[in-house]
Amino acid sequence: MVTKTALALLMVGGGIVALALVPGLGAALRLLDPNPRKAMRKIERALKNLANDGEVEVDVHGKRKRYRITPSGTQKLARLEFEAYQPPRFKSWDKKWRVVCFDIPETEKYTRTLFQTKLSELGFYRLQNSVFVTPHNCKELIMLADRAFDLKTCVRVILAEAIDNEQHLLNFFKLKR
Repeated sequence: MVTKTALALLMVGGGIVALALVPGLGAALRLLDPNPRKAMRKIERALKNLANDGEVEVDVHGKRKRYRITPSGTQKLARLEFEAYQPPRFKSWDKKWRVVCFDIPETEKYTRTLFQTKLSELGFYRLQNSVFVTPHNCKELIMLADRAFDLKTCVRVILAEAIDNEQHLLNFFKLKR
């Protein structure tokens, strides 16, 4: 959580010269620790670790430090957001199915497993090994997955009005036509 907060602060604040100048810092610090000093130390430690991993660049000018997120850090933040993603509340069904088909290469087995697991966690129905179905809009999730893992060429979403043997899906999602 601290790492995600530190990366998110860098994305919002761009290059940060002083952490005190970051918009929304007070609210973010309270989420990490009620004691602002302890929370700042956690953020500074996370930034140091991120710099060691190459996800943040640090420029030192005297006592001042300037932090900038790297492309690697941007991708790490996208992965953390993907892992933490929770869909918005489902209001009413538009009578359309979202069929998510993917062909993630064997060399990316970790990514494929993570993607499949996330779809299952979110309640998607597994129609086949690489085909999942949901009645919910999943555009935001697919965009997050693409930002996190560069899946543009591997994932397709089909909007379908009907699927054969649909009754099984209707029962699974507790829906009525």
